[in-house]
Amino acid sequence: MNNPTYLEALNWAFLYLKPHKQNGIDNEGARLLLANMMHWDNTQLILHHRDQLTESVWQDYQENIRQYADGIPVQYITKQATFYGSKLFVDSRVLIPRFETEELVEWVLNENDEAARTVLDLGTGSGAIAIALKKQRPNWQVMGSDISEEALQVAKQNVDSQKAAISLVKSDLFQNLKTHKFDIIVSNPPYIAESERAVMDPNVVDHEPGQALFAKQQGLAIYDQLSQQVGVHLNGGGKLYCEFGYHQKKALEELFKTAKTSYQVKFKKDITNHDRMMRVTIASEGKSQDEN
Repeated sequence: MNNPTYLEALNWAFLYLKPHKQNGIDNEGARLLLANMMHWDNTQLILHHRDQLTESVWQDYQENIRQYADGIPVQYITKQATFYGSKLFVDSRVLIPRFETEELVEWVLNENDEAARTVLDLGTGSGAIAIALKKQRPNWQVMGSDISEEALQVAKQNVDSQKAAISLVKSDLFQNLKTHKFDIIVSNPPYIAESERAVMDPNVVDHEPGQALFAKQQGLAIYDQLSQQVGVHLNGGGKLYCEFGYHQKKALEELFKTAKTSYQVKFKKDITNHDRMMRVTIASEGKSQDEN
């Protein structure tokens, strides 16, 4: 029997996944899985629809679809994810980079030109944010830090493969960065409360690293520490950019309002019109706390 074409293989996958269509299991995942296996984008996959799979690719695709049906994310199966135009290595040691975080990168780039700056990606994970910023702003001196040695191993693999001049350091927030100051600090920290675990996508909870997802104090523990510590690690005119949960804006306003350092805080909505990003600067004398 001949092996199927790429289109026939996709149709087989759609039928196989039909009973599993819940918790994020869908046809788009089947397409992404096949495209990732072949190192193609979706357009290239379409162009190959009438081509026949080799025996090894067909066997691997069937096995990978079975894993996907069991809830394993596509990116962990194929060990790759695309972020801001770069194909990155990922596995269960790091979070899968999300499209939403590209909006945070875009905000940083839009507000800061190509002049030389010192930049920290705090909680770098796979290195996605650091790599995106360095590739778009080669003059920036970029560092990535993470509490997880395993995450830093993944980040190093990506930094090396992307040929990005990025330094990596193991640090619990600023613990090992006590003398460092930066012009820009970017962070997508853990911000989900443990109480939200029950309503989350089981595929995320079961497979992505909990240390990078959940935080104490109803998800605000890292922001609480940032509000107390970040001021001493920002150069004059320096900025902190963060991603946060859609319902955390008021709590974050209060945290930075009551901090010892006087901050200006600006919030930004994402593409779905939810407040999901924050920029923090040290307030100049006479300026208000809130820029909103």
